Amino acid sequence: MKILKFGGTCLASEDTLHRLTKVVKDTDADKVVVVSAASGVTNSIKEFLSKPRQENEIDDFLLKIKLRHVEMLPKKDGQKRKEAIEQIEAKVTKLERLLYGITYTEELTPRTNDLILSFGERLSTIVVASRLSHEGMDAVPMETDAIGMITNEQYGNAIAILDKCEKNMGPALHAAVKKGQVPVVTGFFGITDSGHVTTVGRSGTDYSAAVVGYSLGAGPIEIWKEVDGFMSADPKLVKDAFMLDTLSYEEAAELAYFGAQVLHPRAVHPARLKGIDIVIKNLFKPESPGTVIGKSKMTRKDIIKSVSYVPNVATFKVYDTGAGYKSGFLADVTDCFHKAGINIFSAATSQTCVAVLIDENDVPHAKKAFKVLMGTMGESYHVVSNMALICTVGEGFGQTKGVAARVFNAVAAKSVNVDLISAGASMVAYHFTVDKKDLKNTVQAIHDEFWGKELHQNTANNPVS
Repeated sequence: MKILKFGGTCLASEDTLHRLTKVVKDTDADKVVVVSAASGVTNSIKEFLSKPRQENEIDDFLLKIKLRHVEMLPKKDGQKRKEAIEQIEAKVTKLERLLYGITYTEELTPRTNDLILSFGERLSTIVVASRLSHEGMDAVPMETDAIGMITNEQYGNAIAILDKCEKNMGPALHAAVKKGQVPVVTGFFGITDSGHVTTVGRSGTDYSAAVVGYSLGAGPIEIWKEVDGFMSADPKLVKDAFMLDTLSYEEAAELAYFGAQVLHPRAVHPARLKGIDIVIKNLFKPESPGTVIGKSKMTRKDIIKSVSYVPNVATFKVYDTGAGYKSGFLADVTDCFHKAGINIFSAATSQTCVAVLIDENDVPHAKKAFKVLMGTMGESYHVVSNMALICTVGEGFGQTKGVAARVFNAVAAKSVNVDLISAGASMVAYHFTVDKKDLKNTVQAIHDEFWGKELHQNTANNPVS
């Protein structure tokens, strides 16, 4: 059985919807389809929620949402199209009540926010199921809160409780497939034990698909996108970057977390627990094998497989005399940022300082959070802005002599200064920061060091005609 996940860009136009339908129809195996909201829909809902609104604006907004999804349905009139329109109208009516409610109360809680944001996926499953039915498949829209994708209560960034998901979702989906149906499942959200909808974070439908695969004990999990797969580097920075055929679970997780926007970082975990392969596929080139992520620990002779990056980070340094001897000092610093809702990419300590890497947009929030605790935790702080975080990834990195030296020698040869280095936490990755103006030179230097001669040799042996 295959799990086929389609992102928002796969629902962006009549052409991509046609391609999506063809991929599902051409898949001979039993399958479960998992879909994101149509391109731009969730962002439009977020934007609408972020500003004050009048009642008449709600009606205009909902009309656009409704028409957008009705236009995505098959054009042929008939009972199935009528039923799909009725389902869309029912969802829009419920969304209308929620939007009027928060307008009247002038209050938007994290719980209500997650419930409202789930409607993009609720609507897209109706559209995709309708299009598949139009092609002769018995497709049924299924919502993850209804079939029991149980999560914790971390609204906006929830984590699935996998054993409960397997107990609930597995039987429901197996039963549908056994009846010859094609379940079209909502991505992006689940539900708590107490019955409240939670979302799993931006681009979280990859994660939802992995949870579905775990719950069914089935795979592979195919992630359909507009790219071929993971690359050796960002082709926008490195013109001779190439696609990677295979990655281990650990390599994919590190690359996804540190900037490679091909896969949700948490999607790897459920798949790894059940030994299920994840395959990145290109909707516009379905014949391409894509990148296969799995148990394979295939290493290159030069170890490194890829270089990824996070372009806008800052180093927040907290100083305190004898910080290295103070029990719980690091915990106090990280807890301060956690309470302010700030994600920490990495942390390093010395006897007088704790340095944490955060998103540059979070710096004002970090300053505000830390100033409250000045005196009781830390004597002063300093922020180094305009930094980029570079991550080099490859199986065997941690056990191979000289690889890190080659990385830093290549970077130094370009007169690039390295600021904060983190090594040892992962056996497949090193990461470090450089000034943002040196980002392109740094990535190019590493790519040239490990692949330059090989690529030039291949080009010489196989000249382009």
